Amino acid sequence: MTFNKGQLQAKMVLSVHQNMTDFPKETINLDASSDVSMSAAFTAALRKVAGSASFSALTVGVSSSPTWLNLTITTNVVGMTERHGDVATANMTWRSFNVSSDLRAGDLSYNNVGRRYLRPVVAFYQNASKFETSPNATIKAVTFFVNGTLSVPGPMATNSVGNFTFLDFSALSAPLAQWNRTYTLSNNTSSWKYAPPPLINASLRVQSLNKTFTIFATSVYSAEITASGLVQTQGEVLLTDVGTGLNEWIMVGVVVLALVLAIVVQIMYARRKKAVRLGRR
Repeated sequence: MTFNKGQLQAKMVLSVHQNMTDFPKETINLDASSDVSMSAAFTAALRKVAGSASFSALTVGVSSSPTWLNLTITTNVVGMTERHGDVATANMTWRSFNVSSDLRAGDLSYNNVGRRYLRPVVAFYQNASKFETSPNATIKAVTFFVNGTLSVPGPMATNSVGNFTFLDFSALSAPLAQWNRTYTLSNNTSSWKYAPPPLINASLRVQSLNKTFTIFATSVYSAEITASGLVQTQGEVLLTDVGTGLNEWIMVGVVVLALVLAIVVQIMYARRKKAVRLGRR
């Protein structure tokens, strides 16, 4: 997410990797201006967290193989920025939107991945060892893992996997105060970084009569907000100087001056301490 010259832009690069089933193969670029269902789904999701916000120039690139699904999304975010004199603000509450609709690209459902593709497989193994007829009688035991190493009952795993929605950014509602904030003086850029829990991190260890094997599904992402200048925050709002730049450089100068003063004080303290030691000899 980028806030620059009063404009908000976002780029999302997402992927899910799994060997539970085979995704349909697709390579499609979608544009909200011509895909009404996609545009409506994104807009509805956005309005739930930020009523005055909207997307513009929204595109979704979809690429899938049997084991991988990749999305590349670019968009402008409108209605979340304001300008008051030389100060531009960006309300970042929009970032936690969650698209719940079943979106399609050709033969592929690229959002409700859990319900459409993964849940039936986990549900099968949940019940497999209970059957007495072939081929399920060959399965002796199944262990279900969610969130990496946590072993859970089969029904819980089935529901967890089934609820996986690819375009769910609700975890980004974590307050900006909890994000890792940095300021880089060399390029005069402020940034906030956050790594939410995985969207999905599930696996099944299956013990059959002849072998033991594991199937899995995982999707992990991180988020970053970048903005030009020494940006301040008020809750979920970013504030930056977009005027002549004088105020911005004054703020930078204050930071540099504080660092210089700290170094000078440390040197003076060290010299005084050394002089005291010499005077005692």
